Amino acid sequence: MNKPFNALNDCFVRYFFTDKGGEKVLLDFINAVMISADMKTFKAVEILNPFNLKKNYNDKETIVDVKCITKNGTVVIIEVQLSGNSRFPERILYYWAANYSKLLKKGEQYDVLTPVISINLLNFNLSKKNDNVHSCYMIYDTKNKNLLTDHLQIHVIELKKFKFKDNDLKKDLNYWLGFFTTNNMEAYMSEIVKEKPIMEEAHKRYNNFIRSRLMMSKYEKKEIYQYDKQITLKEERQEGRKEGRQEGRKERNYAIAKALKQMNMDNESISKATGLPINELEKL
Repeated sequence: MNKPFNALNDCFVRYFFTDKGGEKVLLDFINAVMISADMKTFKAVEILNPFNLKKNYNDKETIVDVKCITKNGTVVIIEVQLSGNSRFPERILYYWAANYSKLLKKGEQYDVLTPVISINLLNFNLSKKNDNVHSCYMIYDTKNKNLLTDHLQIHVIELKKFKFKDNDLKKDLNYWLGFFTTNNMEAYMSEIVKEKPIMEEAHKRYNNFIRSRLMMSKYEKKEIYQYDKQITLKEERQEGRKEGRQEGRKERNYAIAKALKQMNMDNESISKATGLPINELEKL
């Protein structure tokens, strides 16, 4: 049985949204996120980091997956992350700040600054405090909830919490998250294209990608890299837990040894009881 296609593979995401002609699907996805958060939508986008297979895979992994600008000057960045930890919010804010600071050139006034919207598709649970699939963060006063500025807008979408047609998301975002998480792309697209016409274009772009030997080769390499990364992290966690247990047992044995010495038990008997060498017991 073939492994399901991973639509969250960053090679595919970058091609899908930023290769020539990707503006339509990109705009629809962004607007789906905006509608879900009751924010204003956009009429057009211009891609700022067009897809370049060679360049994208020679660059460091610190670049954002998608960057575009809307007709009114709002910058939108999209990042897909398959794994992360509790410090990921700081990473999100760092990327937002890096892009916001680039808007102001030396000598320019602050009034030339425009909003930067950060959209983060996460394939892990960032927050255990709620079951929200989509959360939107801005800067508010803690007492009266007044908005300080609309220039910071961060969207976090936690895909592990997503269940197609079993959530409170608005339909457009529901369709898109279904696209990114389905285990059967062909069956999903045949069903959803009837309800959302833009998915016909999405299906076309998907087919163009999987029919390209070069892009599928890059896709497979990225899948292997990500798999190896996950295995390595899992082994490191297991090794860390093992070392922690060993260290804990050692500390416990030292505490027992000290208590036994206070009871005037001889070192040889303590060594047999705790497994600690006599030369170390003599130092206690």
